Amino acid sequence: MDNKKTKCLIIHGFGGGVHEVKPLAEYLTALGYDVVCPILKGHSTTRHEMKKSTYMDWIDSAERELLRLKEIGEEILLIGFSMGGLITFNLACKYDIKGIVTINTPIFYWNIYQVFRNIADDMKNKKPNHIKRYLQAKKISPFLSMIQFLLLLHQTKPKLKEINCPILIIQAEDDDTVRRKSVDYINKHVSSDRKKIKYFPKGGHLILLSPTAEQVMLCIEDFLQM
Repeated sequence: MDNKKTKCLIIHGFGGGVHEVKPLAEYLTALGYDVVCPILKGHSTTRHEMKKSTYMDWIDSAERELLRLKEIGEEILLIGFSMGGLITFNLACKYDIKGIVTINTPIFYWNIYQVFRNIADDMKNKKPNHIKRYLQAKKISPFLSMIQFLLLLHQTKPKLKEINCPILIIQAEDDDTVRRKSVDYINKHVSSDRKKIKYFPKGGHLILLSPTAEQVMLCIEDFLQM
């Protein structure tokens, strides 16, 4: 992909924000790509605003930016982190997309075994980093919003067969939020002729904020140059 033509739309995850994908956005911008990272409606605001937003609002937030990018260029790469990957599938069903990258995107969620391992590591190291993240996630994810996430997941799964563009599926093997078999499901159900899977042993769910981030970004750079 020509970096002077390709536009990158990076979509953050459920209950998160642009900070989750910022390192990747900065990396691709430095390479010369036009990069946009929309804030999904209700996110990065208050719990009350989050409760008022629906999964259709989240898709619309990304779609508006996609249409804006299409005004200045036809070649669009969609990059979805976590739930953002589900949104990329919805957009790719409606528009001509150059390619898709999903990063730790859930079809099957909550790796309970890894959660307990993380909590045990926190207790062993006396550094409650994971525990703080779990509590924070509970705080910013109202029950109604979780229902909207489940609705998004439910209505997205049948659309995978409509995905025909090249796709790169990235997954951290120690992800506590997304189970590894999500990758198998996506790979099996998308209709793309060009599919690539890349596993990383370490990095966790927030892999773009981990020491593995550079490897992930190099992998995406290679995909962009296909």
